[in-house]
Amino acid sequence: MTLFGRQYSVRGQGSKEYIDSLVEFINARVLKIKEKTQVVTTLDLAILTLLNVTDELFECRLAIQEGIEKVEEKNSGLLEPSDLREIDCEAPLRGS
Repeated sequence: MTLFGRQYSVRGQGSKEYIDSLVEFINARVLKIKEKTQVVTTLDLAILTLLNVTDELFECRLAIQEGIEKVEEKNSGLLEPSDLREIDCEAPLRGS
């Protein structure tokens, strides 16, 4: 595979298609950063790409956490599993 214009040999758990998609993603990010900045060294491009991708990861994690908190907030009025122990399931139904 080619990253930052250099050839690398990669072994991993993912399929070749998965690894290729990672490489394509990284190379696209590098090109985008290269176009927007005057950075020319491979190391600087790698660091800026790493920072950008990490920022996106953190933003996604934050969004997921906020979604979880909203669901938990919404469900806070619902019975908890421990509350079910207090309900007498053997009691006759009302009206029977």
